[in-house]
Amino acid sequence: MTCPECETPLTARVRFCHKCGWDSKLAAAGTASSTAGHRPAWKRLTMAVTLAVAALAVLSLLLVPRSGAVSTLIAGQPAPDFDLPALDGGRVKLADLKGKPVIINFWASWCNPCRREMPDFQVLYQKYREQGLEVYGINVGESKVAVANFRSQVQTNFPILIDEGDAAQTAYRILPLPATFFVDRSGTIRAIYQYQMSRSQMEAEVLRLLGQ
Repeated sequence: MTCPECETPLTARVRFCHKCGWDSKLAAAGTASSTAGHRPAWKRLTMAVTLAVAALAVLSLLLVPRSGAVSTLIAGQPAPDFDLPALDGGRVKLADLKGKPVIINFWASWCNPCRREMPDFQVLYQKYREQGLEVYGINVGESKVAVANFRSQVQTNFPILIDEGDAAQTAYRILPLPATFFVDRSGTIRAIYQYQMSRSQMEAEVLRLLGQ
């Protein structure tokens, strides 16, 4: 028997090579570990197929449309009706406004772009209300006290509605705020903006509604 490292003759059953220090037990353990980690080809193939099938299953779940998926409203669709309490009392039902151009703005006092839009909506309301323009601000998720305090700060007088139970927010599929819908006299949505608008953008849409 010779040492596999330095080929020095070894006595039978000896563990160490006195010349290079080779250890027969460590060498045997390494060989066993290497053999255990080497899977047969059929096992490797089975594992690869299993992983591929699992990946395809996950991909199909991501790509197949779900019947419950929420899509956004688009221009040309009828504006969903609502019946909401007004901050100043009474209720407002969109169906009762048919025949008038309507701006519906979803907002919250914590939304800075919403706060910046409010004075522009007020200007347009004052300018075009005698031509039939209706402007409604629908507050999302705040108490009447918070809404009233905010309104006194920004000094608007167009109607503010309270979205009880998020009914209108759900119907209009609101995600970001602010969200503004321009509805024509027939109750059809003509434009949707889900970001802060400039006054010139607002006025262009108002004039388009009034001209229809």
